[in-house]
Amino acid sequence: MNYFIIVKTGWSFAAEEFSTQLRKRWPLVRLKEIQDPGDSEILEFVVPMESSKIYGSLNRKGNAVIFIGGFQDCSRFAQWCRSLIPSSEKVIFCDESMSINFVLEPSMTPEEIVQAARS
Repeated sequence: MNYFIIVKTGWSFAAEEFSTQLRKRWPLVRLKEIQDPGDSEILEFVVPMESSKIYGSLNRKGNAVIFIGGFQDCSRFAQWCRSLIPSSEKVIFCDESMSINFVLEPSMTPEEIVQAARS
């Protein structure tokens, strides 16, 4: 199942800065810049995590990160992504069916993200 982190305000990730931060946090990350301006994504990545790999992308607008992997690892990844976004910005964490859909607060721990997803 795909998970999404969506910034609901005008803020967005710059692809180059997001790549830099990914490399800093996970030096073994694999990154691929998407050159086709008609593609909805600008960056694809594979992040080796504790118990799975996270496969994901950054959309071309820079306001959404889409990813898939083990949910515990996804919650850690979501927390990390949220830490890169100014705390004043409204950020949503959801899945593709919207059965999981909540505001991702800057203070949330991975455990709290898992709990919110189960609520």
